[in-house]
Amino acid sequence: RDRAVVQRVQWGGIGGVKAAAMSGRVVPGSGQGQGQGGRGVATWSASRVVKRFKVPLALWALGIFCMLFAPAPVKITAEMEARYQSKMDRVMEMTGDFTQVGKQLEQFDAELYKAKKFGWWFRSEDRKAVNEIKERMAPYEKELGGLEKERTKLEAEARNELGLWSEAGIREARDVFWSTYSRGKRQAQVGMMWDLVWELFRSDNYEDSVNFFFRILWIIVSNAVLFLITSSLVFVFKVVAVIRSFQPSLLSGLLFYALALLAAFSTVAGILSLVVGAAVGTGVVISKNARYLPQSNRRRQQRFVRHHQD
Repeated sequence: RDRAVVQRVQWGGIGGVKAAAMSGRVVPGSGQGQGQGGRGVATWSASRVVKRFKVPLALWALGIFCMLFAPAPVKITAEMEARYQSKMDRVMEMTGDFTQVGKQLEQFDAELYKAKKFGWWFRSEDRKAVNEIKERMAPYEKELGGLEKERTKLEAEARNELGLWSEAGIREARDVFWSTYSRGKRQAQVGMMWDLVWELFRSDNYEDSVNFFFRILWIIVSNAVLFLITSSLVFVFKVVAVIRSFQPSLLSGLLFYALALLAAFSTVAGILSLVVGAAVGTGVVISKNARYLPQSNRRRQQRFVRHHQD
């Protein structure tokens, strides 16, 4: 119906505007819409966007809510905390075994370092000594591996007492996302710094300031987008370890994984929108003020005009 009203205005001229006014609708671009200061046009456009992308916008809002505001579905009770602490105490009791096995392995490492002299592989006596140390070292390495498996199992059982959907699981998943985000942001800052340093060595920076500003803008935006995408991909794999550490059921783990990805991608999409929007606004400001900035193309054109006038 809106499209028919717009076509009526385009084809019918003044009569079409009157017909649209009689239908009770504000036509974008008509005198009635301009008289409202453009607010009607903005409202009309926003409503069309919301209607057209209703489901994606709803999913995006749900993801932002899950990442920033959603409380944990399961509250940690005193009984759950007591069961968790009792199993973690068993993990702490294994510290002595880890310390003892670690000391033995450190001694064997020192012996191996002394036995592996320069060219030891070409001397049979040295190879025999190294193999003998490794044979004595193997039982302790096997014992260390068994201790690590036992510790991982006890920690998973302790986490399972709290539950993946508890405050502990939600907080750990959020911490993983923000830690990957912070690591990617540092890498992006390093990339921006080196790109900007190399940009300063261009010879045409002072002749064509407009292109210079646009290149700076492109460096910032491209590095920001790249680090956000890579951080999201890292989170996709790291959150799996968090889910497995709580030993949930298959259905519960898949549902938590889907919500975690939705929250992460929604947050990244929001940040990307802010970055790209700021870049577009800055580019518009630069374009509008381009006549006040030195440009090599304009100088060449002026020289060309003066040459032909002479």
